[in-house]
Amino acid sequence: MKGRRQLKKEDDNKYAQITTEQCKQILQKLVQINTCQPEGNEGKLADVILEMLPENIVYKKINHSKTRASLIIKVNGETEEGGIAFVGHMDTVACGDYSQWSYPPHDAIVKGDILYGRGSADMKGGDAAMILALKWMLETKKRPKKSIYFCFTADEESKGSGICGILEDGMVNKVDEIIICEPSDEKIGTCEKGAFWLKITVQGKQSHASRPDLGINAVEYVEKLVAELKEQVETGEVHPILGTTTASVTKLCGGIMTNIIPPTAEAELDIRTVPGVSHEHILKCTEEIADRFRKEMPGIQITVEVMNDRPALETSKDSPLVKQIMKTAQMVGISTEDKGHYFYTDASQIIPEISVPFVIAGPGDDALAHCINEHISLESVRRYAKLYQKYLEKYYL
Repeated sequence: MKGRRQLKKEDDNKYAQITTEQCKQILQKLVQINTCQPEGNEGKLADVILEMLPENIVYKKINHSKTRASLIIKVNGETEEGGIAFVGHMDTVACGDYSQWSYPPHDAIVKGDILYGRGSADMKGGDAAMILALKWMLETKKRPKKSIYFCFTADEESKGSGICGILEDGMVNKVDEIIICEPSDEKIGTCEKGAFWLKITVQGKQSHASRPDLGINAVEYVEKLVAELKEQVETGEVHPILGTTTASVTKLCGGIMTNIIPPTAEAELDIRTVPGVSHEHILKCTEEIADRFRKEMPGIQITVEVMNDRPALETSKDSPLVKQIMKTAQMVGISTEDKGHYFYTDASQIIPEISVPFVIAGPGDDALAHCINEHISLESVRRYAKLYQKYLEKYYL
């Protein structure tokens, strides 16, 4: 695999203090705390993380509700300007049908090198690697050149109240660079697709199905609008890593009875954009199609609602962060092959606000996110903990 090499023996000895057993112990504690959406319960997990660390650390717990919280842990640098933030979310998606799991999703069962459980890959494995790197940093008792922040967020799987709360707090807003510790399949991600979710509602006119000429078929107009929009957005520019923009109908409602022309219909679209595609332009195209239908069919009403708006993001390969993290990845046996993420991360809400380079680099396979029998290799957790450790040692100590 491009950019991959075996670890030298001296490398392994140098980082022998991080073991797969340590990875297992920390990750089991994290997975065994149920932080499934919609409840979250990240406040409890934040307390568990704090219990793993010395009492004299500098931290801020940001409460979003009685049970939901985010956590920032700071290692003070010689200067307050700049620095680096590692970001990982504590919440997970729901487990679904428990009977379909081979092992209970919060038991954190280990078989060989594999730990099974909800959130093991997405992304408590990344959280565990962050904790291991933080513990190492604290044990060195060295003051870094610039401050280092470890951010554990709530609610990434929904509205992102955690990263938004951290952004509002302002503590990390002057960092120079960010590492998002989401699973990246033994690679380093430099880009992620954006998400633009639309709800399209059509109000037509009800009539007997034997006289469609007397009605306005809302279902048919929703279908026409969606088909035209998909054709426009999916034939745009091609990104070298992420491919093309996609538009998927994920919800479609309409109809009363077989013999009634439906007066109302509603469709929801999940549009995943590549860098360079304007969400404003997509919205404009949608409204233009709707306007044409309104002129063609007097009496029809069409509304377009934006449900989610997360921009596509990309860090240049010429960025010092990308060059340095790729060099470090080679040292610890992680591939430097091009990698992009088709889903959005906490980066989508903080990077547009503070405009700093970022990468997505964390243990586990992102293809296992949200799946039944989600699992992760403990060696992968160890490898990324070593990546963070080596990066900090080389560029911050």
